[in-house]
Amino acid sequence: MNDFAREVLQGAYDLHIHFGPDVRPRKCDEREMARRFLDVGMKGFALKSHFTPTVERALLVNREYPGLQAVGGVVLNSSVGGLNPFAAEAAGRLGGRFVWFPTMDAAHDMPRLRQYIPAFVEMEVKLEQRGAQKTAISLLDEAGNLRPEVFYILEIIRDYDMVMATGHVSPREGLLLVRAGRDMGLKRMVITHADWKATNYTLEQQREAIGCGALIEHCFMTPCLPYGEIAEQMRQLGPEHFYLSSDLGAPTVPGGKDSGFLMQGPAPYADEGMARFVEILRDCGFSLQELRRMTVDNPAFLAAA
Repeated sequence: MNDFAREVLQGAYDLHIHFGPDVRPRKCDEREMARRFLDVGMKGFALKSHFTPTVERALLVNREYPGLQAVGGVVLNSSVGGLNPFAAEAAGRLGGRFVWFPTMDAAHDMPRLRQYIPAFVEMEVKLEQRGAQKTAISLLDEAGNLRPEVFYILEIIRDYDMVMATGHVSPREGLLLVRAGRDMGLKRMVITHADWKATNYTLEQQREAIGCGALIEHCFMTPCLPYGEIAEQMRQLGPEHFYLSSDLGAPTVPGGKDSGFLMQGPAPYADEGMARFVEILRDCGFSLQELRRMTVDNPAFLAAA
């Protein structure tokens, strides 16, 4: 990590990291990552799993590593019952910070994953082939409106002041979520990696989400656009509306133009990815202060209890 990246990342967060043990192979566990973050002066991270809640793991990290702030939450995939208010309620009662709407099981993303990255949905396909209920989850009813259980979940997020994150649902679903969240008084909302292949929000869609009070997340590992184009979008809308994360944790990144990843091959650690991300954006013209807004201030607002 060079001196510029180290200065930017003092007190920074990465609110999108995948850890082992997990259903899929992972590069490291949360304890190793905690030590790496403390070594470079970073403040904290969010533990994300597509399959299991992570709140308890975050609580244990914080006990073992004073001075670090780990946060957890729950992803509303089929393994926790899908759009399950009970899963959101349990996360809130334990002090969870994030409720992510469906990711790998989002009806919007599953067909693409089955075709181009089948390893990502191998478990879902296996169970479906054995006759289990199909796992694809839509937020919409037959009339195209948000399903009633979505509103119960949004109420829980509001009551516990958690972060509502859109996951891998379609931009149309994501915008319906942030509109509903705005109307219900949610204070912390996120458009999850707005540059992922399945969740590539246009500039105008991002502008609308920002108008509803959402922050836009950009991840180092998942852009389907060149970093320069992403930087230009951020410049047009204002860096104050964005935060940076890595979405790292996999040992390797699958390649292919339709995979949704700009990079491929062996993956770096999350702290290394964050350092590289801020260096790329510095070369795109962002100042140290702007980068710290996106790596320290905005993530701290989301992570705050």
